[in-house]
Amino acid sequence: MIDVAARTEYQNAVEAVRPPLADAPLVGIAALMTSAAFVTPVEQVAIFDAIADAVAQSTDMAARAAHIAAALPFTQAGRPRVPLPPALWDSFWSVIDRPLEEAVDPLAFTLSVVAMGQHYDAALIDRCEAALLVHPCVHDLLAEPEVRMKTSDLEGLPPDSLGTELLTMLRAQGYDLEVIDADTVVLPGPWPAQNRTNRRILQLHDIWHLVGGYGFTGPGEVAISGFQMAQFGQNYSTRFLATVATIAALRMPPMADLLLPVMFDGWRHGRYTPPLLAQPWHQLLHNSITDVRDRLQVAPLDSLATRAMEAMAAQPAMA
Repeated sequence: MIDVAARTEYQNAVEAVRPPLADAPLVGIAALMTSAAFVTPVEQVAIFDAIADAVAQSTDMAARAAHIAAALPFTQAGRPRVPLPPALWDSFWSVIDRPLEEAVDPLAFTLSVVAMGQHYDAALIDRCEAALLVHPCVHDLLAEPEVRMKTSDLEGLPPDSLGTELLTMLRAQGYDLEVIDADTVVLPGPWPAQNRTNRRILQLHDIWHLVGGYGFTGPGEVAISGFQMAQFGQNYSTRFLATVATIAALRMPPMADLLLPVMFDGWRHGRYTPPLLAQPWHQLLHNSITDVRDRLQVAPLDSLATRAMEAMAAQPAMA
């Protein structure tokens, strides 16, 4: 369990956007990612671009921290603290402190990260709305009539089609497109960008796995979170990555050398891929994945770090 003093120090760094990059580079990077999730979501593109560049340029944590500090001078000056709801911090720390065998359970971890959103106050929700509206594709989506895919839309399509591939995967996992009711992710307030994109990504997440070349694995989920965040600024993805980074920094520092490249390979992939959010996916289900990639100019993820983590996870446990 992370002690109270360490929690307080971390919270202060996050709320003031003053990560300890020089003194504790890995903790500083995690704190900065957490600031992007909770304190300054509208600046998350600049923050994640700076970290992505640092991770790509060096494997040395101190060099990475120096690069980030130079790219983001405000991280050294600090800002007036933005106090976050105590219940949000309690929820965050409950995830960080849980036994590691639970932390690597994909469904349990996802649900715990989703649950943090229950403790957002109106000011934080406003900040998340503004972060989404930075992305032109969100405006494009809001200007279109809403179309929701159903599992029945995937039936009777050509054998090699995206729709058939998706249906096969869903059945293998025991899921369908209605496994989560899209109307349950609606926020009770005037936040159209969050409400529309939350519903939309519920239906597109597995499609992006297939078209983007992301495995249905733990590392694949980490990488695609970076992709989704880069594509349209989804706050769930930001806080997912911030939580993973904090666990690595505070409890599993050796894993950071693999986890950070996985996160930011997905981020860079999302940044360089044309926006996918507002594409007419329901009209593309009959096409093959190769044809869809060609039409939308999507190259599949090519990440050595992700492949390495997936290979490690596939190895049988030692007796």
